[in-house]
Amino acid sequence: MACLAGCASPVSPSLPTASAAAASEAPVATASAQVALAYVPGPGASEAAIAAAQSLVRQRPDDVEAYNELALRMLRRARESSDDGYRRYAEDALLAARARDAGNPQTMMLLAMVMQDQHRFRGALSLAREYITLRPDDPTGHLIAGDALLELGEYDPAIDAYQAAMNMHPDLRSYNRAAHMRWLMGDVEGAREIIALAIDAGSTRDPESRAWCFVDLGEMDLRRGEAELTLRATGAALELVPDYWPALVLEARALHRLGRTDDAIARMDTALARKTTAEDLLRQGEWLEQVGRDDDAARHIDQALALAHAEPRPVALYLARTGRDPERALALAESELEARQNIAAHDTHALALLRSGRIAPAQAAIDRALQLNTADAELHVHAGLVASAAGDQARARKSWLRAREIDAGADPTLMAELARAVGES
Repeated sequence: MACLAGCASPVSPSLPTASAAAASEAPVATASAQVALAYVPGPGASEAAIAAAQSLVRQRPDDVEAYNELALRMLRRARESSDDGYRRYAEDALLAARARDAGNPQTMMLLAMVMQDQHRFRGALSLAREYITLRPDDPTGHLIAGDALLELGEYDPAIDAYQAAMNMHPDLRSYNRAAHMRWLMGDVEGAREIIALAIDAGSTRDPESRAWCFVDLGEMDLRRGEAELTLRATGAALELVPDYWPALVLEARALHRLGRTDDAIARMDTALARKTTAEDLLRQGEWLEQVGRDDDAARHIDQALALAHAEPRPVALYLARTGRDPERALALAESELEARQNIAAHDTHALALLRSGRIAPAQAAIDRALQLNTADAELHVHAGLVASAAGDQARARKSWLRAREIDAGADPTLMAELARAVGES
């Protein structure tokens, strides 16, 4: 493992290594695509493409490629609209294709993408590996495998998979993954340079992929306190894809960081109208509390808590941050770990363990979250709180200083709690 951003290209920054292992899961094939065919397309070019693909399936009900085309159109629409319902239609079409030919490579690849989006990472990894066996020279299989491995906390194998894709064909997709890995491993400037390569490598025929890269760039900037730069990135994303949900959410967060709370609330309302998530409902609830709209805040927070079964991590993090229900926070954090073992999952688990008074396990969990030296201020704030509870004031103070160095404005409530713990209040 040597480089990850283009060993075969003029720009070849390198990445260090991390650790190993993964398992499997498999979807059950069905004989028809009744759910996908029952969907009634709306107006617009993307919907017209779905209608044409549905028509092709009806004309050629035994043609695997017709089902694959329908699934592909549904997945593209899912990305444009941020509506997860299209992914269920795509899965229905793909299971029908798999019933006709379980060894079709494109079906495998598309179904792996669907499973990845549904957070079924072990199943996605299993299918990606099947696909790689059949199409070893296609970078797509390696990218999907890398994404699944990353979510499962298998960092070295993920880096190897991304590097294999990069070596085959440096493009927007592989540059985007390389940038994310660089950011996870603490190289923020290197990550920003590589995400710029991803944006430059994009195509006018696929504006959503470039918009996603601008959102990634804006996220990196916001996590170092550069909210104005984030607004530039979200503006570029929204020019490419108007009302793009990830950009709307990030723009709302940047506006809040700039103290423009009313604007942030209005922008988040727009985002929530397009897609409702527990994480965004909780953010909105806290912002509404800040402006004295307590009834609206309580309604948003209660709605988010009701989504805990589908989104355990953000609800666990909220409950742990606020100390509202430590035991439920811990149960939800452990539920998240059953599906994924990435940095965010271990970080949330550490804070939930801390709030439940389980200090030694909290230290072990935060150590796992810190293993890549990620430049995330909130992560270091949590590490400092755990260290302080363990009686290691030197480490707590070091974490406080590191958090302030990355972004002094991150999570003011917990930053203030850590400052008090290290005698800096």
